[in-house]
Amino acid sequence: MLKYTVRCHEFTAQAAHLTAEAASPDDPHEVTVDDEQNPAHVIVYTATGDIAALRIAQRHLTHLHARLAYANPGTVDRTAADIVYAEARTRAETLTAAQRKEESLYAIHSEDDELRMDALFDVMRERREIDL
Repeated sequence: MLKYTVRCHEFTAQAAHLTAEAASPDDPHEVTVDDEQNPAHVIVYTATGDIAALRIAQRHLTHLHARLAYANPGTVDRTAADIVYAEARTRAETLTAAQRKEESLYAIHSEDDELRMDALFDVMRERREIDL
């Protein structure tokens, strides 16, 4: 398992500034950023290589951007991904806990599905229906 540090600019991972080092067993092994409002670095743990680390970092940045656009309208320019997330988030908030649990079991087939699932899990975490 390697620990990758990915520099980013305006919520976009920068491949030119990717560094890797051996991950410590004590590391949390979760994707993290230095600042959720304006990230400059993303830390990713993976054993599948540089390209996977970049994809994981970009997916995390897309989710952060969408969450920020939803929670604080006007702080960032909205993207198509932000709209997918907002629609899914609004829908998830109208479902019952049982319906959210059922939807959380659906397969993910696309990047939009990933954003929809992110929105669903965000609502479930806020309502303490899951502990992720």
